[in-house]
Amino acid sequence: MLNSLNTLRTLSCLSIAIFHITEFVNSNSDSVRLYFTASPGFHLFLLISGFILVHITTPNDRPVPFMMKRTVRIIPLYWAMTAVAILIVAFRPWLFPKADLSPEHILMSFLLLPYYDLHDRLHPILFVGWTLGYIILFYLMFSVSMLAKEKYRVALTIAMTIGLIVSAQWFPSPAFRNFYGDPILLEFASGCLIGLGLKQPIVIAFIKRTPMWPIAVAGIIGLLVAAWLHYSGWAKIATFAPPAALLVFACAGQDIFRTPLRNPIFKLGGQISYGIYLIHPIILPILGVAIFTRVDDGVLGTILMFATVLPLSIALAYLSFRYFETPSNKWLRTALGLSSPATRNAAPRDPRRTPDTPKRPYQAPY
Repeated sequence: MLNSLNTLRTLSCLSIAIFHITEFVNSNSDSVRLYFTASPGFHLFLLISGFILVHITTPNDRPVPFMMKRTVRIIPLYWAMTAVAILIVAFRPWLFPKADLSPEHILMSFLLLPYYDLHDRLHPILFVGWTLGYIILFYLMFSVSMLAKEKYRVALTIAMTIGLIVSAQWFPSPAFRNFYGDPILLEFASGCLIGLGLKQPIVIAFIKRTPMWPIAVAGIIGLLVAAWLHYSGWAKIATFAPPAALLVFACAGQDIFRTPLRNPIFKLGGQISYGIYLIHPIILPILGVAIFTRVDDGVLGTILMFATVLPLSIALAYLSFRYFETPSNKWLRTALGLSSPATRNAAPRDPRRTPDTPKRPYQAPY
């Protein structure tokens, strides 16, 4: 179990939630100013997604089933939360002042296509969905790479990523041009490179004889420095991607080839992190407006924000994972022919495994 990576992914999603709380407080309080950045969380979130893609695939995976499995994992909850956000905007528009409910933009939000909202930001109605737009795009490119032999998949994916970033400069739509031309896409490619590297004998031997914690510490320090520098564009990727890659490499190496963390809380964190990511933007404005208008918009209100938004988001994410995400994923896989009764109770055999190779549990690619 990739418990270290699950922990990292959970912390990333929690840091993003904390950042959005601080943004709300800074925008609505006259007496409190908070300073926090979610940049490390976003970069780790994207890079982990790229690594997981390579880690879970096998030589027998095929493009269409692979893409469908990834899609049915992330789309149901996103569509559900987007529908909730639309209802909120329809009846309480001040809770989502940036959202645009024109039919065109509703459709583009559901399809995860980029457009500018009412505040000229490339955000769908459920604003955190911008990262899912990148994730779906990368899933698609990685699925296309499966038409080639396994040893060429990562190289082909990286080539398509670079080609998209370059060709996006000629897209007629400014939203498409800026969204698909963002160098942040390279972080998915970096995650794929880590996944490929962890399959190489020389890298495996290095990890087995080398403690991973110094590399993880170096990655954490690098992320803190990058957050302090606060660059934009290509400079932002140049400062964030390397330390984020170090941290993901160290955690993945520890999980796979050294002594992994063994704690059910870490496993649960990885399972509910996607729910935390999508649910907290719904909870935040509702509780925020209630607390700041009826209780206090200063220090007390800020404390109550953190004391209510985070725990409630975690609790609802757990309920979502157990009673919505898991059942919907199983039902859709069966309905779409992506699993069968014979294979639902047993993981498919990985042709790369030998009798002595430990089993690798499935990791949902968030």
